[in-house]
Amino acid sequence: MGLTFTFAGDEAGDASLNFAKGASRYFVVAVIATQDADGLRAVLEDLRERENFSQGFEFHFNSLTSEKLREKTLSALKNADFKAWALVVDKTIIPKPLRALTGMELYLFMVAELISLIPANIREKGTLILDEVGSAEAALVQFRRMLKAQNIRHGFSRIFFRRSRSEDLIQVADLVAGSILRRDAKKDHEAFDYIKDKLVNVFDYNS
Repeated sequence: MGLTFTFAGDEAGDASLNFAKGASRYFVVAVIATQDADGLRAVLEDLRERENFSQGFEFHFNSLTSEKLREKTLSALKNADFKAWALVVDKTIIPKPLRALTGMELYLFMVAELISLIPANIREKGTLILDEVGSAEAALVQFRRMLKAQNIRHGFSRIFFRRSRSEDLIQVADLVAGSILRRDAKKDHEAFDYIKDKLVNVFDYNS
């Protein structure tokens, strides 16, 4: 049997629908997959070392305000071993039933939606690590409920939630999601161009 994939997911933008209070128009969920999880983690570990960052430094797209650092980080990812899928949600046109969901519920709903679009044979017996939203335990129960409600057979052998600061694979997913959000929200392709070859598919959410 071949190696299974380790998946990690994160989001960019926000899941709020309160546009009057500055909610983003777009919400992006990204899931990355690799057969060499430790090798991919090492890409960010090496970068921390080269840049003299602390071991706990978190690569978060919105925090990479230095163009030079963003360039270095995305260049490192360009040569890393992973593939990615993403779902872009235009929140101004999502259907009414989804508007009743809380931010966490909407996030988990869209992650479940994206999971269903990743080929089942790639997901089979893999591990899925998601960015922790609130309580990891409550999020897992909620996520399993979403998968069941959407009739999605996920195929993973393990699903768990972790804090992004303690899991580099989630940080890679964040960087992918952030690059796509910047492309769509600000019409700025610079970051996206670094990671576009990693993307198997970028879907637009259609209810």
